[in-house]
Amino acid sequence: MEYAEFATVCDRLAATDADLEQVQILADWLTETDSDTLTLVVGMVRGKVFEPWETAELGVSSSLTVEAIDTATGVGTDQIETVWSETGDLGDAAAWAVEHETQQSLFSEPLTLQRVYETLRDLADFTGEGSQDRRVSEVAGLIADAKPDEARYVVRTALGHMRLGVGDGTMRDAVASAFLDGSEAASDAVERAHQVTNDYGLVATTARDDGRDGLADLDVELFRPVQMMLAKKAEGLTDGIDDVAEEADDAHMEYKYDGARVQIHVDGDEIRVYTRRLEDITMQFPDVVEAVAEHVTADRCLLDGELVGYDPETGNPIPFQEFSRRIKRKYDIAEMVEQIPVTLYLFDILSHEDDSLFEISLRDRLARLDSAFEPSEGVIERAAHREFDTEGTANDFYQEALTAGHEGVMLKNLAATYQPGERVGYMMKVKPVMEPLDLVVTRAQWSEGRRSDYLGRLFLGCRDTDGEFIEIGRLSTGYTDEELAALTDELTDLTVSEDGRMVDLRPEVVLEVEYEEIQQSPEYGSGYALRFPRFLDVRDDLSPTDVDSIERVESLYEDQ
Repeated sequence: MEYAEFATVCDRLAATDADLEQVQILADWLTETDSDTLTLVVGMVRGKVFEPWETAELGVSSSLTVEAIDTATGVGTDQIETVWSETGDLGDAAAWAVEHETQQSLFSEPLTLQRVYETLRDLADFTGEGSQDRRVSEVAGLIADAKPDEARYVVRTALGHMRLGVGDGTMRDAVASAFLDGSEAASDAVERAHQVTNDYGLVATTARDDGRDGLADLDVELFRPVQMMLAKKAEGLTDGIDDVAEEADDAHMEYKYDGARVQIHVDGDEIRVYTRRLEDITMQFPDVVEAVAEHVTADRCLLDGELVGYDPETGNPIPFQEFSRRIKRKYDIAEMVEQIPVTLYLFDILSHEDDSLFEISLRDRLARLDSAFEPSEGVIERAAHREFDTEGTANDFYQEALTAGHEGVMLKNLAATYQPGERVGYMMKVKPVMEPLDLVVTRAQWSEGRRSDYLGRLFLGCRDTDGEFIEIGRLSTGYTDEELAALTDELTDLTVSEDGRMVDLRPEVVLEVEYEEIQQSPEYGSGYALRFPRFLDVRDDLSPTDVDSIERVESLYEDQ
């Protein structure tokens, strides 16, 4: 496919805010796309050249991209940055630079979608001395051969932000419309297939070639992580138990740990660990790999659990804020293993010896889980649990969890099947009232005085009913200088535009925030403001779609 065709359709998608029109544009395009190109289109239109579980990174920052645009066009970095600031989009700045270029390549050739895809993927293999210069050269090569509109999308893809509004929901409905009958049932079939594969390229080609029956046949595959089933928040222990299970015999309670949700994939000697965001963190946890190799007796299985870090001196669980250092660490791994030992708590199993377990009850899955490993205290254990007896004993278990330093309890229905990617009423979490909120950073402001080099004033957003982000307050306390420096580095790579000291950001960084209370406020789009918000942690295990909703904020406000 010529890249010009790709850019033309992207322009059409960008020109409309109407969801149904976007779905129709995308569906028509998918229908007309040849078999060899379909998977590329499905990924590239969402700015994806790697799947979430692939460990590769492009390593392309905004500053590197400015240099590449200058190298390709010769217009100068000052002018590029001026247009970038005015438009708020480095892709638009690239289009402008190509239109006003002062130098042209002697040997240029039309871009193809395949070439852009392969060139960007190759960037991840550049390592060592001179790797950044090589990245600049390769991106510049694409821009040099691009027309203005093509340059816009080359740059947006390299930065991972297409600005088209094509999310998973749009792709789901487009695939359903292109290759099935476009009904709600068809969209549900596409969504279910994506939840177990996390690969819309595979889902689209399967829907095209084999229809709904083919989608139903797609199932969990080891080393292709699935979306995890998520819990709703219960308003209290009694209400939670009533909501989870109609029959008391079906109510199951477990500790809710303050750790990292993980899924463990095992195939003989090959073991891999993935986060809730489907990121591969196997390298960071050699001790977990060793524990699984020694104590998991199943030859092939997919385990669901939580990694909890402990203080090696006191034996007490440590907050996720401290434990997250292990998840982020890419070097001196052995040292981190000593500093922050972990226990793997297992509470579910999704496949066992090539049997998919999604459609059987939690009661039966737990029986399979117990047969799949041999517990070792402090190394790999079943999550602390008990079956519901009376409200009094349930409260005792809840208090026991809090006393042990954990967050609360999980309530589950033993008769329920596993629903990947869903927040379900038969799995609920109970935590103390006024729990912290998980919010996304929407924009930031440079600090003044001693911290003037840091983005120290962070605007926070929750999700509205349409999944858009609406602001709920501004954060400026709770972080150390070291934490703030790391945050600033991460946020500046997400810059969309700057106006004086104010910086608009791509909403990708999720923070855990505590606060004194929630107040009504016309200052923010949510209608609420957090009083005395304080930074607790960067939630690398959460994606922007996981942040708390406005409904949750309203519920907490009413319960104060």
